[in-house]
Amino acid sequence: MKTLKISHSFVLAVLFLISSCSKNDDSTIISENPNGVGMLSFGTVPVVNSRSVGTVIAYKQMDCSKSLKMVRIALKDSQGNCFYGNSKSGFHEFEMSPNGYDTNNDAILDTWNTVEDKKLMLPVGTYTLEYFAVLNNSGKDSQIIMMAPRKGNEDNPIQLNTLVSNSLPLEINIREGLEHYLPIEVLCFTRDQANVFGFYFIEYDDPDPFYLCSI
Repeated sequence: MKTLKISHSFVLAVLFLISSCSKNDDSTIISENPNGVGMLSFGTVPVVNSRSVGTVIAYKQMDCSKSLKMVRIALKDSQGNCFYGNSKSGFHEFEMSPNGYDTNNDAILDTWNTVEDKKLMLPVGTYTLEYFAVLNNSGKDSQIIMMAPRKGNEDNPIQLNTLVSNSLPLEINIREGLEHYLPIEVLCFTRDQANVFGFYFIEYDDPDPFYLCSI
């Protein structure tokens, strides 16, 4: 009986430690069908909460970060080809959790994560994130609210990628049985500033994946 109580306590302790793991870890163990695949998850970080920017820009960031519902991404594989997975278009859309996180303990929510989705289980390998947009809805009726800037033309005097710690494209290493968490800093998106996000030929609300996978 004493042995049974000890074993029961040990199991509870292990379960507590597992459930306490944070999604903000770079990688965590996944238990469902891990053979040959890993899980990818994102955290959306409005730039006003992660880097110091000017007062006007900061106000816009706070104002536009209230309708974040979906994330749209495009990936390339290690051969430089567009990764389609189960998507016919080359784009992958994922729901965002409405519950934000305070990652720096300043009593302000600063990160919103994607919800767990089997579509984010990828074959083991190296990928690059080419496109990351935050939408107010899913499908063709959606509008881009925030967007991750890309390294653009150095001749352009305005470079929004200088406002974030890491601009696109970003390398992602998927390892077997692990969840890779990637926080992405995003800026408010407006059409009059579209060219300084680092894209030069694109329909921003309904982008062409062929273009994204060729740059």
